[in-house]
Amino acid sequence: MSFDGLLDSPKLSGAQPLKILLVDDEPATLQLVRRLLQADGHDIYEAIDGEQAVQMFDAIHPDLVLLDVVIPKKDGLEVLGELRQRDKMAGIIMVSALTSEQLAVKSMLGGADDYVNKPFRLKAIRLSIRQVMDKVRLRRRNASLQNELIAANQRLRQYMAQPLIETLLSSPLPPQLGGVRETVTVLFLDFAQFTTLSESLPPDDVVQILNEYFAFLPSIVIEHGGFMDKIMGDGFMAIFNAPTTHVDHAQRAVRSAIAMRRATLLRNQNRTPQLSLRIGIHTGEAVVGNIGASVLMNYTAIGDTVNLAKRLEEAGEPGQILITADTYCRLDKTFAESERVRFISLGQRQVKNRKNSVEVFLLEDVETLMAMPG
Repeated sequence: MSFDGLLDSPKLSGAQPLKILLVDDEPATLQLVRRLLQADGHDIYEAIDGEQAVQMFDAIHPDLVLLDVVIPKKDGLEVLGELRQRDKMAGIIMVSALTSEQLAVKSMLGGADDYVNKPFRLKAIRLSIRQVMDKVRLRRRNASLQNELIAANQRLRQYMAQPLIETLLSSPLPPQLGGVRETVTVLFLDFAQFTTLSESLPPDDVVQILNEYFAFLPSIVIEHGGFMDKIMGDGFMAIFNAPTTHVDHAQRAVRSAIAMRRATLLRNQNRTPQLSLRIGIHTGEAVVGNIGASVLMNYTAIGDTVNLAKRLEEAGEPGQILITADTYCRLDKTFAESERVRFISLGQRQVKNRKNSVEVFLLEDVETLMAMPG
């Protein structure tokens, strides 16, 4: 090995002190490289075989490893693989007296940042270290940015439904205003007599009560493939069949309504105050897409289908689930039996602010009928 330039090689200017692990079974190499790197202000640790190298790596978590290929107990390539399994960030420079292009390729494919042949000039080692640590800093910066992005996405998911986030992230273009006609099933839920309850309680208590119910109700919609469009005061709007397509969207909406009512009745057992939900569901055509302004848009559905579902919910009594004939006709023939419910036709009903009447069905739950309010 040549150590030309030991005294006149430039230091790693501007570099922070590093923890460097030297792995080599040649005492002369260890001594001289240690002197050089300690002169640059780095903390040096040594290992003379593969097993000791892995143990030392786990103990000190170095910034950089200078790893000889030919060492006892475990060869350098095997050690390289183990170190990369433990740490993707640390810099690793493979060193070898074997002049082999194939060995260099294996080292790089195994995760090494550089490959240096012996004998080498110490000036070259310093340059390699500088270049490798530039890679390390870039990797760490990229990892930090990725973690920040993940954290931002997690915060965003608390304000935006998962299917919409996936759609936005998968598109190379920013969202645009506009929509398309889709057949959807729209579900509206709110709590009966909630205004009266709000008048008798401090606003902090009202919010706490609502959040207790919203802790599980929207999750039921999502589990059934629905899209949580928006929370509006003491209720919410959900869409089925957009943005995710489901051929059985009407059944999914009704199943979610059944599950929400059962979950609410279970939550109300031995609890006060108790909220009683009411739900309206209608299936029909609507314009679905980004509605609003370029500075603030909302993915939602617009049209008479949405209005009718809302009016149906408003017409319900506490604890009732009302669905239109358009939704009822899309249910499987075995739906009622399999879900342990029954549908009672209420005939043609006139709903608020709508000229034409609509056929309405009341959904009764065989399992919970006795627990329904009055």
